[in-house]
Amino acid sequence: MQLSKLIIEPRVRSSWSAIDLGTLLGRKYWLRGVTLYLTLAIPTFFVVLGTGKFSQWLPYLLLWWFKPLFERPFLYSLSRELFGEKSGYFFTLKEFNSWLWPSLIAIVTLRRLSTNRSMFAPVSLLEKPPASEYTNRTSVLGASYSNAATWLTVVLYHFESIIFVAALSLLAFLFPDQIDSAFSWFQNQGSNNSQYYIVFAQVIIMAIVAPLYCAAGFMLYICRRIELEGWDIEICFRDWVRTQVKATDGPSPTTISS
Repeated sequence: MQLSKLIIEPRVRSSWSAIDLGTLLGRKYWLRGVTLYLTLAIPTFFVVLGTGKFSQWLPYLLLWWFKPLFERPFLYSLSRELFGEKSGYFFTLKEFNSWLWPSLIAIVTLRRLSTNRSMFAPVSLLEKPPASEYTNRTSVLGASYSNAATWLTVVLYHFESIIFVAALSLLAFLFPDQIDSAFSWFQNQGSNNSQYYIVFAQVIIMAIVAPLYCAAGFMLYICRRIELEGWDIEICFRDWVRTQVKATDGPSPTTISS
């Protein structure tokens, strides 16, 4: 981690300013985030689709439950880009051992329902603390930003839900023969075709929102570390030392031989 290569200004920010910065970062790498998300989500969609014969809610529930796993490759890519290291789509996939396995079971079980998971996901992925130290670490990081992280989860979840309802209504309008009714699926009365369209639309909507959610939470994590560890002070001190060295290093004295 080379602080001198940070692509953002390392200064103390409020939690809302950190979210705003994260949103800008998510927009910059949005297309990569969507493609990385869908790379994992679409195969999972086809795997879980067969569970619809038990309940029409089950495929959606499973895809929603595994969202922290689908967000991981983009978070890994973002963590490298932030420090000036290029991390494209194919490079990130090649590095799957770096982002797939750390705390994999924990993020889809005990930590799945945390409303602060966007901010704490980098802890599991990048710091990899033992389970005994994870709680203490997240308590320190979330001391002043946890409220904003919770609101980030609540707001973007409702934003995702609004897009879903709008997409469902649009599908019902465009494909009335395939979609029995815009709301029949909620009553477990829709056809199998309705389920396929609706769950796939939900996967796309999740992928659209995920880069913004992931990047905003990541910047909450980074800005909190800047505040706690004084990255801005360290960088200023390094720059000052470098300036002093340059000032004292004059040209070598010329030797005059007789």
